[in-house]
Amino acid sequence: MQRWLPALVALALPGCAVNPKVEYAEMPRTYVHGIGGATFLIGGNFNPFSQPDGNSLILYGPEGAFVIDTGRHADHVIAVKQGLSGIGMTPVAIVNTHWHLDHVSGNPALKAAFPGIKVYGTSAIDGALVGFLARTADAYRKAIAEGNIPVGARADIEGDLATIARGAELRPDVIVDESRDMTIAGRPLSLRVAHNAVTERDLWIYDAAEKRAIVGDLVTVPVPFLDTACPDGWLKALGDVAASGARQVVPGHGPVMDIAEFGRWKRAFADFIACAQGQGALEACSGDWLKDAARWIGPDPSRAEAMAIYYAEQIRSGKLDGYCTA
Repeated sequence: MQRWLPALVALALPGCAVNPKVEYAEMPRTYVHGIGGATFLIGGNFNPFSQPDGNSLILYGPEGAFVIDTGRHADHVIAVKQGLSGIGMTPVAIVNTHWHLDHVSGNPALKAAFPGIKVYGTSAIDGALVGFLARTADAYRKAIAEGNIPVGARADIEGDLATIARGAELRPDVIVDESRDMTIAGRPLSLRVAHNAVTERDLWIYDAAEKRAIVGDLVTVPVPFLDTACPDGWLKALGDVAASGARQVVPGHGPVMDIAEFGRWKRAFADFIACAQGQGALEACSGDWLKDAARWIGPDPSRAEAMAIYYAEQIRSGKLDGYCTA
């Protein structure tokens, strides 16, 4: 089965472990709100039988505002624009933590709305456009031709196809392939690059003035999204975040965490990976994740359970091994 970014197929398409008739609880979007230090969070969401939006942030400095990650759906981009309007500032930059479509699909719309805006990110999207995303587009077109689309998913699939077709517009203007300190909009930040973690290269941001790490999909709920990941590289990157001096961590999906909560998520992730790399039942790995991460999953664990089993099988079968050598 072709795996589609980041978790639609295992939850909804025929032939997968989850009954498509099951109704999963919605994870509602948290709209723009300040989290301190001239920083605003536009929370993502992950509706049933839908592709998610990642979290976005608006930061500002003496020379304007900038956006970290831009989501997937039009309503998420509208929320970002409303946030910018609310603080009365024009963005000068976008920083993409990684190339997954739920973090970069809003780039073209924001660039069109704010001419001159520059995108900062890694060059890993180049390989994704001819590899993972090209395969995803082929699988989408095949599913459409065969009528093999879950109810309610057609719009998301067509939206992703349109975004992939405009892939050149997703490439960064400023490539950051190695860690470096930078000033964006007059605001000093440390841009850290993790190699072979969630993707071939992930960019996370350390804001020393706020002791805040903005880590993209190095932290996600309801489960870690391992679609294009190297688990061991991901573990190393989490260790780097823990050693950064951060007191607060902003995930790519889910609520802001203090450093103690991040430590609990990190331990749960490490235990999940160790279980999946072992020889016990995959259902036990999923069950342990549900227990260890219960505070972030909510009252309906059905989707998290199915996703965790799927990802554990991906690890156990060696299907992710190639991402450790990319």
